[in-house]
Amino acid sequence: MMGFKSLFSLLCVLSVAYAASDLESYNVDTSSITVSGLSSGGAMAMQFHVAFSDIIVGSGIFAGLPHGCAKGGLTAATLCMTNPGGQVTATLIANIDSLASASSIDPTQNLNGDKVFIFHGTKDTTVFPAAGPKIRDIYEHYGSNVLTKFDLGAVHGFPTDFYGAACGSASSGTQYINNCDYHGAYEMLNYLHGGNLEKPTARVPLNGLLSEFDQTEFGASSLVSMDSVGYVYVPSACTDRANRCKFHISLHGCSQSRTTINDIYAKNTGYLEVAELNNIIVIFPQTAPAMLIGNPNACWDWWGYLNANFLSKNGAQMKAIRAMIERVAFCDGASDCYEDVVTVSPPTTTVPGDQTTPGGGSDSCEPNTVSFHPFPGSCDYYTLCACGAQVLLQCAPGLYFDTKINSCNFIQLVECVPDKSLNQKSSFFYNSK
Repeated sequence: MMGFKSLFSLLCVLSVAYAASDLESYNVDTSSITVSGLSSGGAMAMQFHVAFSDIIVGSGIFAGLPHGCAKGGLTAATLCMTNPGGQVTATLIANIDSLASASSIDPTQNLNGDKVFIFHGTKDTTVFPAAGPKIRDIYEHYGSNVLTKFDLGAVHGFPTDFYGAACGSASSGTQYINNCDYHGAYEMLNYLHGGNLEKPTARVPLNGLLSEFDQTEFGASSLVSMDSVGYVYVPSACTDRANRCKFHISLHGCSQSRTTINDIYAKNTGYLEVAELNNIIVIFPQTAPAMLIGNPNACWDWWGYLNANFLSKNGAQMKAIRAMIERVAFCDGASDCYEDVVTVSPPTTTVPGDQTTPGGGSDSCEPNTVSFHPFPGSCDYYTLCACGAQVLLQCAPGLYFDTKINSCNFIQLVECVPDKSLNQKSSFFYNSK
């Protein structure tokens, strides 16, 4: 099958020249790789840690959500956010075990002994505070060493000691970052990395380099709701490859991507100061809004808006981040050093019937057009037509393609009457309520 980058070169209306530099390789202590995130980024941090526990040794989860609690789609996601305590821990654990049994994630034994930091504010009304203890219970089941911070009167946001709205106040005006007189990034990184990190006592001079890097070579595109550009901070000492440095991946929350707030999340959450003082290279992968696949706020995929692979190592966003780690920590600097990850496949799965490759749809793709079409014989598949090329896409679980809005929609709002006997060149009856 054609690689993801090659496929996108055909989609001329979507092709853009990027000014960002290639992500470089550094002298990384590969036993020090950790991940953290806020909100949807917290959910993704847990997903990523569980999936790639062979290389990730710890995670920090701020106002996050339990692994797999939104497996049923948007309805399940809403329930998980508002009633996380109602999630059955044994069921969530069984889902993880099932993924491991299918080799869709690394063996869960790797989680034993890993360090996990969990923060959840008592005033959080976006993701209710019961999510924190549920995450703790799952990790402790697998033998992880968990440190929690559940007693701070914080709303939904990232806690700092220098930037943001008051800790218990709405923080949308400060990009969901709150001044809680608590250096969340330091407390988390210090725990994950052994407890001996130097703590910033003021805004530390940042003598390293915060720069943009090209995410497209790792599979980022609008089809997987990832921006063309991410951020990387390299501390001043780490620019000298003779110095071995730690490595961390930081994942923003919804409405905190570059397309919305530029580099504010990277600069004002405290990661950079801790990184500079303690020689920790940090990358900040970036999502992007994707209205047509139901992700207008640039959230990470924690409810399956791409496809059913979102929890596995084969999830498009998971593979992209994994490839970034490979470049920074395991590579010799060659641009094609991890080709099997870099060539991310489009987010498709086997189609009902005999269609297994991108393409199809009831209409032919005309030059200089971009359009979406239902896929014959199926309610949850649809095709993107762009400049003569077609890409097969699948709605998230619980959604059908709705021709009225040319996007995926809740099943109960779409009347789909597919004819299973139709082939890809036929049309089928599709009516929206």
